[in-house]
Amino acid sequence: MEWIQNNWNDVLSLVGAVILIVTVVVKLTATDKDDTVWAQVLKVLSALSLCNPDGSLIGKAK
Repeated sequence: MEWIQNNWNDVLSLVGAVILIVTVVVKLTATDKDDTVWAQVLKVLSALSLCNPDGSLIGKAK
């Protein structure tokens, strides 16, 4: 637990990088099946407030 507290910024950076990379790969593939699965994953992450799928930093973009 102490390690997580000491490296929290790095952990959040890693989560953001993984979300970015997976989003790019999913958009580059030709099938729609992975798009729907990734949309569900983003919905869960959004509910946990780990990402905002509309691209805003806080809440919904206007």
